[in-house]
Amino acid sequence: MAGHHLVTHLMGMSAKELSQTAFLWSGGSLTFARLRDRMLRMAAWLGEKARVAPGDCVAVCLPKSAEAVIAMYGIFAAGATYAPLQFLGPPERLNGILRSLRARLLLSAAPMSPRFAPENASVLREIGLREDGSGLDDWLQDVAPRAAPFEVAPDDLAWLIFTSGSTGEPKGVMLSHRNLAAHIEGMKRRDRMSPADLRISHSPLHYVSAFDLLFPLVSGVRTFLLSERDAMISERLAEVMERQQAIILSMSATALRLLLERGHLERRALSRLRRISFYGEAMPIPALRQVMEALPGVEFVNHYGATEMYNIANFIVPRPLPDDMLRLPLGWPVDYCEVSLRDEAGREVAKGEVGEICVVSPGVTLGYWRDPELTASAQLAGIPCSHRTGDFAFGDESGLLHPIGRTDQLVKVRGQRLDLGEVEAVLRMHPPGTRLIRGCHLRSGCGSAGSGARRGEPCPAGRTQPVVPTAPAEPRPSRPDHHAGSLSSSRHG
Repeated sequence: MAGHHLVTHLMGMSAKELSQTAFLWSGGSLTFARLRDRMLRMAAWLGEKARVAPGDCVAVCLPKSAEAVIAMYGIFAAGATYAPLQFLGPPERLNGILRSLRARLLLSAAPMSPRFAPENASVLREIGLREDGSGLDDWLQDVAPRAAPFEVAPDDLAWLIFTSGSTGEPKGVMLSHRNLAAHIEGMKRRDRMSPADLRISHSPLHYVSAFDLLFPLVSGVRTFLLSERDAMISERLAEVMERQQAIILSMSATALRLLLERGHLERRALSRLRRISFYGEAMPIPALRQVMEALPGVEFVNHYGATEMYNIANFIVPRPLPDDMLRLPLGWPVDYCEVSLRDEAGREVAKGEVGEICVVSPGVTLGYWRDPELTASAQLAGIPCSHRTGDFAFGDESGLLHPIGRTDQLVKVRGQRLDLGEVEAVLRMHPPGTRLIRGCHLRSGCGSAGSGARRGEPCPAGRTQPVVPTAPAEPRPSRPDHHAGSLSSSRHG
């Protein structure tokens, strides 16, 4: 059995393991036995009916559902490349990615058809989604399952994840089977997952963090498929956490803040909740103190990484949180990567000095889809499986990484990436003395605190203080997307 090909774990499970639940959702559940059968049938259907060959790219644009999970597992078992797209995403973005992919097949659902360009109609196959997760049964029931998943090499392309494109064209990040295996095994150790646990899958399918859908293969953990709608509504997420008695949850720092503000955690019975890891941007210390008070029995972990190397460092938040802590460290490097801090010339800096975080690991992705120049620029010269993150930090005596800033001008505010150069460019389009407030502009004579306000008076209700760069800066080329749980200028792909 090839350890790098994760879906082959299903082939070696005992009868007892196969009878256990792998996935559940609001309308049903899926055992490992049924998942294995549907995976092997899906792999056979892809080859026989859709003419998908090993190495071909299959795009999937579906909501989080049992059908989406079966499709993903079947694509891996067929030796093809899985490329998830944002369900109900903007047509321009979706069709731009599809032009880049040149996918052999596009699996989607009826609501998406009007969003796809006519040239994609020839490869589009619509799946009829059902509440019980049986939407693929009509395709698969007359197909004999493969005897086993197709054999793949460790560095064969497994997954293509596309960044948001907020700073340019979306970039395809290429994950190999070796990358996936390294991360899944590492996260299993980090979260101490077991078959007795229930983990909520919170991320949308088109995020790299959605590889938590592979966790059941190596840990037996039951995984609840949280719909995109429930993930966006904090009250619904809190209800699911309570009803399902969740034990492990991983989410963005913004989603955790919204859960604190709107989830009414003080009214929830969450005694089984053991661990929450958060990522994506800086978690403000005041908000972290509040959520730790609301969930006194929960271990909180700050998770730092990048789309190109999902898990770089983790920091288990101490209880009680020190009074003098102003922001969280990034954490200690994980055990399957080597982290160094380097200067612009690529030399390691002395201990305690600031340098760019660079990583060497089997988890570092293959690079960028059809962009060898960008791939080379993000690597350390002559060092395979390496990645320059674009994040500056320093390490203390214990090796703990502390954030400093970024090599570019991107900042993250409430989950949205902003390029300070672009903000400045917009400001320059207005006459001198103009200040911008949520899309409106005010002459300087109106006061700097808000519409109609005199200088020195508070901003009227519903207004915000204007955001103006402190100094002009020339636009800089964007670097690959990152997520950093305590780096305020980080990016999350």
